[in-house]
Amino acid sequence: MKNKRLLSICCALAISVFISWLIGTCITSSPQYPVAELDNGWTVSINGNIHRNVSLSKFYEIMDSKLEHGDDITMSVPLPDLGNIPFPAVLFRSRYTTLQCFLGDKVIYDFGHDAYYRRKFIGKMYHFISLPTDYAGKTLTMKMKVGEYAAFETLHAPQLGSQPDIEGIFIHKHMMIIATGMFLFVFGIAFFCINLFFVTAVPDVKSFLVGSLFCINLGAWITSYYNVLSPFFYTPHETAIEYFTLYMIIPFCYLVMYLVQKIEKRRLYLTALIITVLLTLFQYMLHFVFNVHLRTTLPIYHASGLLGFILIVYFFIRNITKKDISASGMIQMSGVFALSLAEIIHLAIYLLAYAHITIDDMLSMVIIDSGCLIYVMCQLSNYMLYVTESYAQKKENSSLTHLAYADGLTDLPNRARSDKMLDDLANTDSDYCIISIDLNGLKFVNDKFGHPSGDKYIKDFSKVLSTTFENVGFVSRIGGDEFLVIIEDSNGKDIDALIGRMTSALNVMNALYSEYQRSVATGYAYRHELAEGTPPHEVYLLADERMYENKRRMHEELGIHNRL
Repeated sequence: MKNKRLLSICCALAISVFISWLIGTCITSSPQYPVAELDNGWTVSINGNIHRNVSLSKFYEIMDSKLEHGDDITMSVPLPDLGNIPFPAVLFRSRYTTLQCFLGDKVIYDFGHDAYYRRKFIGKMYHFISLPTDYAGKTLTMKMKVGEYAAFETLHAPQLGSQPDIEGIFIHKHMMIIATGMFLFVFGIAFFCINLFFVTAVPDVKSFLVGSLFCINLGAWITSYYNVLSPFFYTPHETAIEYFTLYMIIPFCYLVMYLVQKIEKRRLYLTALIITVLLTLFQYMLHFVFNVHLRTTLPIYHASGLLGFILIVYFFIRNITKKDISASGMIQMSGVFALSLAEIIHLAIYLLAYAHITIDDMLSMVIIDSGCLIYVMCQLSNYMLYVTESYAQKKENSSLTHLAYADGLTDLPNRARSDKMLDDLANTDSDYCIISIDLNGLKFVNDKFGHPSGDKYIKDFSKVLSTTFENVGFVSRIGGDEFLVIIEDSNGKDIDALIGRMTSALNVMNALYSEYQRSVATGYAYRHELAEGTPPHEVYLLADERMYENKRRMHEELGIHNRL
């Protein structure tokens, strides 16, 4: 069991590392035309206070206080000449503000004012701002109205270049996020739908269902957090989706851990889970009912999230050496642990940014992407382990069932299986026929040639019997030299012809192997011969009685003494 856990977790890590390497090294983008980052040289006005030669990545240097709702920001910069580039454009990421762009005195882009004046939530968004071909030397001006408290302290430098080149650079930079987000989303939906079919039949399916929903949630969160959709689709609710799914991460982690491990202090754990869920619902209510935007309540998430992730790491370390947790549970816990660790590091980087300690964006992206990727790979490994164990269990159960209902010598169904078959006949409306068969001379063969020869006699006859009634009826060995055939729908079946074919096959064997004579006594009875509602066992007794009458007659003809 321990080896299975370790192997699955190592496979998940290896696949995650390989996918990250593949995306980072094999998928490249080389711009055909020059691309410029417009970070320096901006003239910025904040509520009328003008600052010159500003670097947008150090916007906080010109701020006296946090930005407030309603603040007016104007930024302008002369555009450099990049030569004759097709489809010139600027890619800019706004953060909780409206955006109106001018080239000279002409308005070339407008976003978010309607939502702003209706006090609706304006999130983060990438904007492709198309430029005319004669843009060079003209002044690009961006006017913004702040929609949230502390909307930003730094801004990503806008990129100027040919729009296809800028798109290619953006996709290459975020390819890891795009691929992971799509995989999480598709994987989660596919396996959630699959698990719905087994929700009442499989005991562990609840953890699989929650894990699938968690994958969907993570896929939606990671793509919306990095705004990878907004450059290509108009997605004004992308940031709302980011916060909505972000606040669900902690409850999902708690729930997964609750389902896959044995909780000692169950009431305390459930209390923490319920409080986290209620906090999340409270934040949603504030946003959708009272228009207190999700970003405003972000500190609540930071506090509960940090506590929750630390608890998850603690539970994982505490349970890693325990032997009462299943391999499936340990794999799922490992995925949640990796994700929690990545979230803690990511949260630390996020908070350091507020102290103006800059960490490379790519490092933060790799950390959070790796955590999500390891989690989904652990989920996939868990599914593979579960399928493998289920298949092995099914084979074992099938083997045990076969042993319970099969005759050890002939591999035909045994008396127990025959009795069950007879019981099942009580539920059929068709006319059936039961044939009772008994080998002749088995005792003589055992006494004269030994029991191995007697066993061969039985096995040879079982092959003849199976061949004769193949696709016709149910064949079984119910005793030492006693056999039974049940033909469920006997209409149109010539029973005497079938018995004759069986006897002919035995005569052929007698001609080829003449050390002893092989023969059987048979008797059969139909359902319709007895009163309506007569149990199938009574029909069998009638067939058995007729078989013994036939056997006595055959023994008299052959001069064999009847068995007592």
